[in-house]
Order: sequence, then structure tokens, then C-alpha cells
Amino acid sequence: MKKRNLKSLIVAGTAVLTLGIGGAASQVIPEKEITLEGKRPVHFNHKSHLDLGLTCGDCHHDAEHQPLTAETINAMDDKVQLKCDSCHNKDFQKEELQKGKDVFHSSCKDCHSKEINGKKGPTKCSSCHVRQQRKIGLEGC
Repeated sequence: MKKRNLKSLIVAGTAVLTLGIGGAASQVIPEKEITLEGKRPVHFNHKSHLDLGLTCGDCHHDAEHQPLTAETINAMDDKVQLKCDSCHNKDFQKEELQKGKDVFHSSCKDCHSKEINGKKGPTKCSSCHVRQQRKIGLEGC
């Protein structure tokens, strides 16, 4: 009887691991850091946020403000709708959230001020916003 239970446990565990790995492998997240353009651009790394235990739905939502899953996002033909300004524009109901900048400042700063896994995110402007590199036109450099 013990051998049978052990064998069942091994088979079930292998199935769970296989499905779990298969599900993770099918998730497509940007591998490289992305740059959110603006007056002072922001570099954003999806992996570092997912490593903290956040999910796609913590930031991305549908028109009814329901969180989007990785599967839903991966199934989208047109990822343009993931950009905040696809909804948050001059026609958006709440005036204070009509600009992408205002959405980011509201959502990101709110989340960064909360503790996740014992860590808080940066909240100072210079922590997220990067300075533009000045190009110096010197010969031989």
C-alpha cells in the first residue's frame, strides 16, 4: 500500500511541476528593461517586479478595471491596449488620470510606498527617472 501511495504522489508531483513549468514557459514577458518615454524617461524591468511576487494584473487591467492575467495578455494580438494612454487620455472620465504620467505617478508611487516581501520601492524622482546622457562632440572619443 505504501509503494502505491508513493508512486501516486510522485506521478501527481511530476504532473504539477510539468504543468507549472509549462505555464511559466508560455508566459511572455519583456526580457529587456523597457523605457517609458517622457520628459524624463523611466526604465522599467518586468522581471524584477515579478520576482517580488507581483502579477501582470497588479498594473494591467481591462476597461472595467479587472486585472489582466498573463494568459490574457499573451493572447492579445495588439498589445497597444496595454499602454495606459489607450484609455487614460483626454476622454477618460477622471480628469486627474487623463495623462499617462499621472497614472504612473499615482500607481507606481502608491505601490512603491507599500512594503512587499520586506522591501519598499524607490519613491524619489531620480530613483526611477533617468537623466539624458549629454553628447559631447569631442574628436577621438
